[in-house]
Amino acid sequence: MIAETQQSQVLYSRLARRYDSVFERAILAEGRLTSFVRRHMDGRSVLDLACGNGRWLNRFAPGGYVGLDLNDAMLEQARERYPYASFVQGDMTDIPFPDGSYEGVVSLFGAMGHLPPERQRRMVKEVRRVLVEGGTAIFTNGNMWSPFNLPTTLKSNRVKLEGIRFKVHSATPQSFGGLLEGFSILRLESYDFSYLPIMPLKLLCSLMNRDYRQAYGGIMDVLDQCSYVPMLRWFGKQLFAVCRKN
Repeated sequence: MIAETQQSQVLYSRLARRYDSVFERAILAEGRLTSFVRRHMDGRSVLDLACGNGRWLNRFAPGGYVGLDLNDAMLEQARERYPYASFVQGDMTDIPFPDGSYEGVVSLFGAMGHLPPERQRRMVKEVRRVLVEGGTAIFTNGNMWSPFNLPTTLKSNRVKLEGIRFKVHSATPQSFGGLLEGFSILRLESYDFSYLPIMPLKLLCSLMNRDYRQAYGGIMDVLDQCSYVPMLRWFGKQLFAVCRKN
């Protein structure tokens, strides 16, 4: 467990200044998730777990916001970008805030997947603790049912990025839902169809004098409609759950 935490810390320290470019495709595939974050978190006091560089502050309008992350380098980037916001160093399995502190909690971009199952359960328990009664949480994790995650599954969920090997602890829709004890699940879906390469689109958009980010995001928005097609419902690489504290 300690080794896994150290590996992820080394990874995010290494790519802190290049985070948005390294994960560009996945970030551009967050349109549907963004709509749910806005719907449930705008105007609320929100705790952003594993906030990274704080980039979600560009996506929604909370009434109050605190970002929590374990990594010094990522927090440094967040504070540079958003000097008006509050960012705190801490562990999302031991949240340093009193009971009932927030109306909403988000854990985005599959941050939960860096934790083994027993620590995921502890994280969920902590999220429930810091939420007000009836508060809302949005969790994300990798989707083991997605065919696009098959290469990772065949490698025993071990990934190599930026020269660093680490393990991800993804979930099936059923195991993800079963993890969320003490919550009513309002929505559980897959998202992120960013398996499509982006370089050909960059070239084409350059020739056409168009914004490739807008074009790629538009394609992702179309593919997000797969969530309404029974046979394709769980094709997205990530899962998200919108939950209400019981």
